[in-house]
Amino acid sequence: MSGSHPSTALIPVSGRVQLDSRADAGSVRSARKHWQPPEGLSPAEVQSVIDAATSERDRLLLRVLWATGARISEVLALRPVDVQRDHLVLVNRKNSSQPVKRVFLPAGQADLPGALLIWANEQGLAPRAPLFFSRKRSLDGSLQAISRVQAWTIVKAASERAGVRVLALRASQHGAVGEPAPVHPHLFRHARVRQIVRVTRSLPLAQRQAGWARLQMAYLTVSDDEARRLMHEVPE
Repeated sequence: MSGSHPSTALIPVSGRVQLDSRADAGSVRSARKHWQPPEGLSPAEVQSVIDAATSERDRLLLRVLWATGARISEVLALRPVDVQRDHLVLVNRKNSSQPVKRVFLPAGQADLPGALLIWANEQGLAPRAPLFFSRKRSLDGSLQAISRVQAWTIVKAASERAGVRVLALRASQHGAVGEPAPVHPHLFRHARVRQIVRVTRSLPLAQRQAGWARLQMAYLTVSDDEARRLMHEVPE
């Protein structure tokens, strides 16, 4: 995770998200130093986005993003040969000491490898062809993966259809900072890592799955809403 991300966190509320009150109103330098990962999306919201996909290719792309918590560039490099019984073999874009990572799948995604291989077989894909291929061919006529821009468009369009939006951290064609905007792929990564940490209480597992070069302690933080809920469970 890059330290250049804004510190503003996102918390879903009734299908929308609001700014977490822990957001630092200080300087840009302070925000970079104290970066916090956004709360992002709940599993139910992610599933709503996946269900809104309009093709099998796009649905599988969204499922892989969620199941692995991988970066979009890592997912787009996936090939049939990389699909194993209980894990996917992915390139690791930002950890030179571990250029390839094995990402094991949660129980709820146990059927994903089979679904990916069925898709590959139906499309007549070679073992080393890109699973998420574009209609546009390479200069030599071979298949090429869809672009990052295409992948972002797929995620954003599905989130719009699902009615799942987040508050924008930067101005865009969808509106000003703080205005509701479609989901982007990296929020799937934040949401998956958050879930791993909260369910397993294992930051080393999150590091392995995400392919980090070092532990990201920021994922141990909790939002105001979560702190309030947890403290209400304390009896005295």
